Amino acid sequence: MTDPEDQQQRRFECLLSAVDQIVVSLSSAGEVLRVNAGGATWLNADAMLRRTFSSLFADEIAAYISGMIEQAVRSNQPQKLTISMKPEHSIHWRELGLDSAQVWDTTIVAVSDTELMWVARDVSLSKRNEQKLFKQAQRDPLTGAYNRRSLLTILDHSVAQAQRYDWVCSFLLIDVDNFNQINDQYNWDVGDKVLQQFVKAMHGFQRTADFFARFSDDRFVMFLPETNREQALLAAERVRKLAAEQQVPCIAADGSESFLNFTVSIGAASLINEQDTPESILKRAEENLFIAKQSGTNRIEGESS
Repeated sequence: MTDPEDQQQRRFECLLSAVDQIVVSLSSAGEVLRVNAGGATWLNADAMLRRTFSSLFADEIAAYISGMIEQAVRSNQPQKLTISMKPEHSIHWRELGLDSAQVWDTTIVAVSDTELMWVARDVSLSKRNEQKLFKQAQRDPLTGAYNRRSLLTILDHSVAQAQRYDWVCSFLLIDVDNFNQINDQYNWDVGDKVLQQFVKAMHGFQRTADFFARFSDDRFVMFLPETNREQALLAAERVRKLAAEQQVPCIAADGSESFLNFTVSIGAASLINEQDTPESILKRAEENLFIAKQSGTNRIEGESS
């Protein structure tokens, strides 16, 4: 008759063969007893046998692994850890076949007094998708600029920080002149190209610390940390000139290719005192923008010192 333990072992091995995760059987001392590579076709499972499991990892991760093993044995509860693995930082795993960066959700559980199971699931794709969705939630899909929601989050933190440390900061509220007329005279595609080209030019213009975002259909906000009123007006003038230099390709009424020039008007405002909020500064910038638009467009307007 077949030994019941042999049957159980075969059932267990059959189950392992059906899972995608890496499954490693460990002794209570942390020695590798058995390995199932699962979907990790790159893994040289035999090369792991009889090695001390924690020694396969860099020192800082090895300490966590050893602690997880001890805690799993002591508490009889699953221990979980997410690990970022890169071949260049993981010599032993590179020797075992790891050839690309991965993120593993890992679990160690004691299955008996003498044996533990370590299970690793590669979640690299889901992590990348999460990051992509997070990025999309922060960005305007048409231009790639940050959107209004991400702007207001940044402004709340940045203005509070500037007030706390007695710093200066300024806002530029930028409006594309006659944008509705551009859409009507040409078409919406040309209007989209105007916005896209302006954003591309601004990304090359802004400083690393500046924050640039699409505020509404044809309006943008540029947050300028450590920038006073005079510096903000100088920056606004450079932005105005940058926009006027852009040429957007379009098709003329007769079917020939031509280039469209556009301009922007800008209202500038700066942090005044501790009572200021992002909303109050933006309101002053909008008032100054209104003056610039009423004065003929292609202009900048700021606060007097």
